[in-house]
Amino acid sequence: MARYRRRLCLAVDLRHYSRHTYPEQQDAQYRLRLVVEHALRRARVLRVRAQQQLQGDGQLVVFPAGVDVVRAVPALVLGLRDGLFQANRAPGLFGRLRMRASIGQGAISRADRGYLGDCVVLVNRLVDSGPVRHALEADPASDLALAVSDGIYRDVILPQVHGLSADEFRRVDVVLQEKDFASSAWLHVPRSAPARDLGAEQVIWGHSPGRTALREFVVPALGAAHLAATVVSQSRTLREWVLPGEHTQAPATTAAAADPDFDGPDEERHADPHHADPQDGHHGAPHDPYDGHHADPAYDGHHPDPRHPDPYHPDPYHHDPGHSDPGHPPGDPFHPHATDDTGGHHHFHLPDFPHGGH
Repeated sequence: MARYRRRLCLAVDLRHYSRHTYPEQQDAQYRLRLVVEHALRRARVLRVRAQQQLQGDGQLVVFPAGVDVVRAVPALVLGLRDGLFQANRAPGLFGRLRMRASIGQGAISRADRGYLGDCVVLVNRLVDSGPVRHALEADPASDLALAVSDGIYRDVILPQVHGLSADEFRRVDVVLQEKDFASSAWLHVPRSAPARDLGAEQVIWGHSPGRTALREFVVPALGAAHLAATVVSQSRTLREWVLPGEHTQAPATTAAAADPDFDGPDEERHADPHHADPQDGHHGAPHDPYDGHHADPAYDGHHPDPRHPDPYHPDPYHHDPGHSDPGHPPGDPFHPHATDDTGGHHHFHLPDFPHGGH
């Protein structure tokens, strides 16, 4: 289900955009972006926080939730006026920029193809309405024809705060029969002139002080990186890397930190299938003293052989042929005896069988 929140919306549209060539339209889009960004800076709204839906010669700007409309709206209007004046001081290929705009506030939501809500419909209908178009055409000395909703006029303009006078607005009725739309609005058509920034730290056209750049780009980028790192670190699939020969914390502690279902010492006791737990009847595999995974102080690297007492494995039953063999009496089928002419005994030894796999 879509989530609706109360947002401030701005819609802008350029006059006679479609009558120009492609290079001229490209120039107009570039300078339109500069004008809107200048107005956002004047309103003290971070550009990265304002959601923008581009429409070629027009643009829809959705402000972040919780913005102070009493402070932001007058600064936004003055910023548009100042931005248009500054952009037209040195016209590009497009020539003089003249703009229609509208401001409203209401509950909106983000959808697959744009934004939903009556406020989005309202600002788009107002910016394309006949009264706004006629007002811009009727006053060649103006670069801006702005319409604000009844709510914005009542809450922001009528109290006459922050540099806007209610006398500069007049009420108009907007009726679009083909769109089944009817609403009242308040129209503002100021003369083209620079508009001074009323904030404590003035925003200047074409100027990007280091502090402003830090707030608008570096800080949001660091915040986004921190948020991404936090989300990744909370993933249940994340595991600690252990390099060969590296001294790291105990596996039980690592498991407890990485797995929220880890119950602590009891599960640590059952973690090794090679060790039986006499307390709970869980029988693991018998302990192999020669298991490479378990250190054995009695194991020195050689398998003991009862027939090989020393490391070189001498055969105590393999004697010198010139001496009697007490270990193999006469009649031993593996050591037959023969008597030579001198009365001595010769031993005929069959090849020794392997002892313990050696």
